[in-house]
Amino acid sequence: MVESPETEAYVPVGTIDPTDPPAYTATPAPKPTHRQPDDLEDDTDGDAEVLLVRNKPFTASIRQTILHLRARAGYWSRFRGLSMFLVWNVTAGILISILANIFPNRLGLALAAIVAETALATFNMAWVHIAISEPSEKRWYKRIPSLRTWPKIAPAVALWATAHQAVSVLPMLVCGSFGSLKHMNDPDYEPGRKDLYAVGAQGVLGFSLMVALYVLLQIPATVTVVRVAASMLPEEDETIVPFDRTFGGKTTPAIIGGQGKIGLVEAWRSFPWESRMRLLRLMAKVTLIFLACWLIFTIVLVVESHILFGDKLGEMMKAVHGIARSHQ
Repeated sequence: MVESPETEAYVPVGTIDPTDPPAYTATPAPKPTHRQPDDLEDDTDGDAEVLLVRNKPFTASIRQTILHLRARAGYWSRFRGLSMFLVWNVTAGILISILANIFPNRLGLALAAIVAETALATFNMAWVHIAISEPSEKRWYKRIPSLRTWPKIAPAVALWATAHQAVSVLPMLVCGSFGSLKHMNDPDYEPGRKDLYAVGAQGVLGFSLMVALYVLLQIPATVTVVRVAASMLPEEDETIVPFDRTFGGKTTPAIIGGQGKIGLVEAWRSFPWESRMRLLRLMAKVTLIFLACWLIFTIVLVVESHILFGDKLGEMMKAVHGIARSHQ
């Protein structure tokens, strides 16, 4: 999301496979001429052979990314920022549980999550800084930015948290508004085996809707918050991948009167299409893995339910649905 490598470079051919020059040559040395030095340089530049090299981003594949991280930060590089991540999420969970008591429903819980994540915006930014930078001797708590940076990062985090809750809540509300899941609230409703298949189909629909919302909402919001946080990376920290701190000249350092960060809209617009496609391909791989696991889990659950519960399948489905609703 932050890598901005040069896509191509001209490299002299002689630097690719260097060889030692001969100690002497049988060819007589050229006679001196009265030409100007500029003319000689022009001839040299014209005769020099160069090769056009197209660089491949380190994040082009999962395997290449892991190999690059291991080369720069060691074997445990994939767990960089784990301490900060755990502290951030545990603290957010505590705040959400406190705020959720004010609005004891699913929408209230989503609102509580948005408020909690926005309040911990500097924790989010600290985790991004740890993840994208070279290993540092600083402890994780020393990398949390000051509260003065909160107004700069809070809008991006609020946008990200809202998108995250929309991806989580909307599929549940849509799938629960029709079909067998809607009738589960009726005490006289007796679900059968056909309803089990219907619930499984609604689960697949909900998963598909979640994937669509993730691509349309969550990915742009995540890219935005990461790039806004990256634009405020301290100068003493070096990124672990090539990174243009100016975002193509769209940011102005604070020391010369600028905000020292990139805006929300520019954070997404400055994300090139090549990088977007690369990110989508990565997300597609991850989604296919999760989808395969989800389908296998659904099939196994349906088969086991038939075998274990038999004629009591309807009672089990209503009981499970009641437990699920009690936690919303």
